[in-house]
Amino acid sequence: MRIFACGVAILLAQGAAQPPVFRASTRLVQVSVVVHDRRGEPVADLKKEDFAISERGKPQQIAFFSMESAAAPATPPRPLPPHIFTNVVAQRGGVPTSVTVILLDLLNTSWADQHYARDALVKFLGQLQPQDRVALFALGKRSLTLLHDYTADASSLLTRIRALKGEIPGDLDASTLDPDTQQELRDLNLGGLADANEREADFFTAGRIVNTLDAMESIAQHLSGLPGRKSVIWLSGGFPLTIGFDEIPASGSTRDQRTFTREMDSAVRALNNSGIAVYPVDARGLMVMPGFSASTRGSARIGPGAMPRLGAVTANIDAMREIADRTGGRAAYNTNDLARAIRRAIDDGRVTYTLGYYSTDDAQDGKFRDIKVSVDRPHVDVRSRKGYFALRPADKTAEARKQDIRAAVWSPLESTAIAVNVRVDFIQQPQPDAVNVFVQIDPTTISFRKDAGRWKADLDIVYVQKDEHGVMQGDGTSDAMSLALTDENYAKLLREGLIHQRRFPRQSRAATLRIVVRDAETGAVGSVTVPFSQVPATPDRTLRPLQDRW
Repeated sequence: MRIFACGVAILLAQGAAQPPVFRASTRLVQVSVVVHDRRGEPVADLKKEDFAISERGKPQQIAFFSMESAAAPATPPRPLPPHIFTNVVAQRGGVPTSVTVILLDLLNTSWADQHYARDALVKFLGQLQPQDRVALFALGKRSLTLLHDYTADASSLLTRIRALKGEIPGDLDASTLDPDTQQELRDLNLGGLADANEREADFFTAGRIVNTLDAMESIAQHLSGLPGRKSVIWLSGGFPLTIGFDEIPASGSTRDQRTFTREMDSAVRALNNSGIAVYPVDARGLMVMPGFSASTRGSARIGPGAMPRLGAVTANIDAMREIADRTGGRAAYNTNDLARAIRRAIDDGRVTYTLGYYSTDDAQDGKFRDIKVSVDRPHVDVRSRKGYFALRPADKTAEARKQDIRAAVWSPLESTAIAVNVRVDFIQQPQPDAVNVFVQIDPTTISFRKDAGRWKADLDIVYVQKDEHGVMQGDGTSDAMSLALTDENYAKLLREGLIHQRRFPRQSRAATLRIVVRDAETGAVGSVTVPFSQVPATPDRTLRPLQDRW
């Protein structure tokens, strides 16, 4: 689901060379819907009239309707010229209307299950189909890493996944307690030590939960500029959404109780706004009931805290189902056929319907609004997101600006809410060892407002150089832009894009340049990473700064 809301919402018909349509003080809500018949096959012949949608029980008028199928583009995009870099995913490879991210979660998955999931992934990739476009990510203790960008080339994906050695899940091990050991400590009147073990485990559990949901948000920001249906297949052992509620507390226990509703809501909001459906696949495979595991020593104990409840075992599955349900995906668990679960998740988006409506409720209160989509056809399964969070006015304080820019500078992925092209050259005049940068911004991704006969917008552009280890070099460079354009200049801007030039010294140890653009009105961000090793040593003076990129 994508929500466009601001003083002026800009709507562009996909693939059409039409001027933008402006609607003042409206909110366009886009909902991605999949429909299957009794056999689980996608239904591909539905029309706009077959759908009905309601928000908080109130019928909404469908203003936008489209149907997409997961077919490869007829012609690949032309390659980027030398010196040119972009965060527009569709310009960097054959990206169809449906793309899939496979996230291999090493942070929340045991060592044995990591290898089990990797083997299943190898099996799936060996059967990759021509229309599939897959990107591989890995979430580890230290960071979220892009293993391979979107491709249908199974051989390159297999090479990358086979080279992945896995990761010792230290945080997972530290957050997992042996209930027999804990009970033995209490039987020996060592309850204080047992409580300390629980607090330490809870600390590591909380860290895993927060870091995983932050990674989901980073992926959402990375995919936000990509049209069509987007799926994230999350191969993981999962995590709980609460701490301290999974068992009867022992007498005198000082264990804290905590929920992660705020963090979950934030991640779901980002995923829904970017139109991403999450398909969790439990890497633990077929699970056994507590008390029947060979890892449990002796006979079952009776009494408070002596035997883990069923909720303690299924908590991770509950979290997977929660994320899937709220984003329009489907969770796969208690199965040893992980490759088939991955295949089903991708096939789920073979045919996708997109419905758009202007909400009759214009309040920007940030509250959750449930939606319901129905189809006038019997015996079909209709699946979409359960709702969305109404947009709140962007926080325009200096602290919010600083936090947004800092997050974009240090994010492992590029943000795509604002479409950005960049040309980079190394020059020696008028100063030696300088970096000359042209930044081109797609104006349809900026929130312009009409005020006193002028089209106005405020932008921050930040340039940060980093070494090969990601350490910032120098103090960085920033520009604040305030635009106030006449109708004539605004029309020209829509045709050519907004171009801004900056020149600054190249740091001697710098290996990459991260460029961040932030819209002050909405807080939307776009970022581009430029590896200096890929910048030609000699400027190409015959090439215009950014030639026909939009």
